[in-house]
Amino acid sequence: MQHEIPDLSPSARRVIVGVNDAAASTVVADKQDLPRTRLPNGILLQELWQQRHIPAGPNDRPEPEWTLGPAAPTEGAVVRILTVPAAGDALVEPDLHTDRSLHVITMLGGELTFMLEDGEVTLGAGDSIVLRGSMHDLRNMQPRPATFVYTSFPLTESVAQSMTEVF
Repeated sequence: MQHEIPDLSPSARRVIVGVNDAAASTVVADKQDLPRTRLPNGILLQELWQQRHIPAGPNDRPEPEWTLGPAAPTEGAVVRILTVPAAGDALVEPDLHTDRSLHVITMLGGELTFMLEDGEVTLGAGDSIVLRGSMHDLRNMQPRPATFVYTSFPLTESVAQSMTEVF
């Protein structure tokens, strides 16, 4: 895991709210120190939250060493901020992949195209996509970076088996 990456601006700010001894909501952490790494494909991954077990408890804390990396968790959940670099000149074949996870992606800025087995969909700022164990890949085909929030939960065996059902 890398905490300092020389060519990056400071990591995003994370404010965690809990309760104090009087049972009132209060800020328990306010730092700009998200664990982050740059993946081999150039994507910047910042780990906003990790939850090893669900449901969460009110005193749970992030565990930075647990999940930092591109793989979806096989237990618990993660919330990440990812930035995909601007499009390059090389056209790369889609790398369709899937896992037994529910991914919810919400675009913060830029534009991404999601390739599916049967078509594609392009999302811009404010748009969301829900991938329920679906084959997919994503591409930034624009001249500027694209940033999104990624939340992932594992799917149960019964949900994974019924992934072909229509919503």
